Amino acid sequence: MTKVIIISGGNLDSYYEQVQQYLHAKYHTYPTNLLPLNISEAERAQQGYYDAMARQTANEISNSVDVPLGKLVV
Repeated sequence: MTKVIIISGGNLDSYYEQVQQYLHAKYHTYPTNLLPLNISEAERAQQGYYDAMARQTANEISNSVDVPLGKLVV
């Protein structure tokens, strides 16, 4: 059995464009309902510490020629 979809008022391309506009209007223009993230100073400092450690490790790897790219396991 074959299913037939009837698109009124145009062709498939115009219907696709209408659906894209509808989805964009529905999901991408409304303000967020997420709660603001309240990060304490201690958590922010810890994140900064780990970020600095990752940068230092990456710099050490890039300065070292004996470690092949993608072979570092920490």
